[in-house]
Amino acid sequence: MSLLIKNELGKIFGKKSSWIYMLVIVIAVILAGVLQERLTDGSSSNWREETQANISQLQQDLESAPEEQKEWMAAEIQQQQVYLDENIDPNARSNWHFMNETVYGVTVLVTLFAVIVSSASVSAEFSDGTIKQLLIRPHQRWVILLSKYVSVILYSLMLLIVLIAAGFMIGSVIFGSGEFNGKFFEMTLEGQKLAELGPQFFLKVLYYLPSLLMVITISFMLSTLFKSQSLAVGVGIFVLFISSTLGGLIVFLAEKYTWAKFLIFPHLDLTVYALQDEILQDVTLPVSLLTLAVYYVLFIALTFTIFQKRDVSI
Repeated sequence: MSLLIKNELGKIFGKKSSWIYMLVIVIAVILAGVLQERLTDGSSSNWREETQANISQLQQDLESAPEEQKEWMAAEIQQQQVYLDENIDPNARSNWHFMNETVYGVTVLVTLFAVIVSSASVSAEFSDGTIKQLLIRPHQRWVILLSKYVSVILYSLMLLIVLIAAGFMIGSVIFGSGEFNGKFFEMTLEGQKLAELGPQFFLKVLYYLPSLLMVITISFMLSTLFKSQSLAVGVGIFVLFISSTLGGLIVFLAEKYTWAKFLIFPHLDLTVYALQDEILQDVTLPVSLLTLAVYYVLFIALTFTIFQKRDVSI
């Protein structure tokens, strides 16, 4: 099995596109860092005095402000006071701020490239006419397919590692090293949440992994369904981008229909649990993980069953 996996990884890295994907991720991180550095205000050593001055000014303006603005101004005063109480510089920037606010957003490229590679894994063998040569080896079909599946997972993890390493180094160069356990406020659907920079970032990554695995599995299943590489990749990308839209729609439907909670799309983005405890009422992390596990078993069973019975004539 290890030799098969090594061979499949060799096929992946034998394509220029696989290296280009990694380069694109690094370039995206560099551009994001430069833009963020130029577009955001820098931290000040007198931030506490400046924040207190802002509070005082807002309190003065609040008395004469129109009614429609008073609620916003009162909330802003409260937020500014929380910064002082928690000793958090609202304009602080460090490599760990960059990792949370920007680098994690670039995981969308990791997902996209993982979908492309996974969707092409098996379908490319049909398109290139090499599927027969692959299957005449002295290995069972499911072993060959499993080696391909493991190889695309390993490559996707490499993309994620490249992103994290590049983000940390580039963030350190542009913004400087920050405290791993430094506190900051994370914006959530329920308001701002006090969190620690480093642990919060790796918590997001941890919740991202099951989502990445599911997207890879769906794309890999599509790769076994279609003999055309372009069709498999096209459908895989379409499913990726439509999933977020359907997820939001199904969340809305789930408020009326209980069965909608058990569709896969609302559970594909588990990173929401790094920000809040529930997606919907009674839908918590264990529920989402169990739902994904059921779909995962179904998709894997379909993938291997279809490939075992597939006609390889070309």
